[in-house]
Amino acid sequence: MSLFEDPTSFRGFIKALIYGAVENLRRNKLPALLSAIALLIFTALALTSEFNERPQYRQWILPEINNAEARFFGIMQEAEETTDDLWRLQYFIEGHRRAKTVLQVVRSNRPQTFAGRQAQDELIRYYELVIEELAIIRTEASLNDSYDYIAEWKRRNAELLPIRQKWVRWLQS
Repeated sequence: MSLFEDPTSFRGFIKALIYGAVENLRRNKLPALLSAIALLIFTALALTSEFNERPQYRQWILPEINNAEARFFGIMQEAEETTDDLWRLQYFIEGHRRAKTVLQVVRSNRPQTFAGRQAQDELIRYYELVIEELAIIRTEASLNDSYDYIAEWKRRNAELLPIRQKWVRWLQS
């Protein structure tokens, strides 16, 4: 008896599995055929159906994101409106911290569909860039006392908002 014919070898085991599967199919033609048809139908339905997760997303995930974003945009608005330079700087630094919080919230809640994940990835990308830009602005402000960091933030945020709008468009469509 050769090594490949030994039923205790790996190759013999695979041959026995294949032989057993073929023998079971031969004996149980109708159940096997019905199972194969059901598998094909349900696979086709699962792959072609469009699941709209936006209602669930709006109900469960969006309120948390909106809350975090409202805090971030609110503190940045406070930084723009205050006349005291010390408070403006404090609000700006707090805004940077809150942007990091928004990013954590967005990353912690993931949509299930491909389109939802793509849209949310754009929101993540927006906040990653916001955090990076705020860090750059803070560094420049620390080096130059007359640096208008609020105006610079507004300019850079205007450049970044189209990235966030991709997420908003998915959410509203």
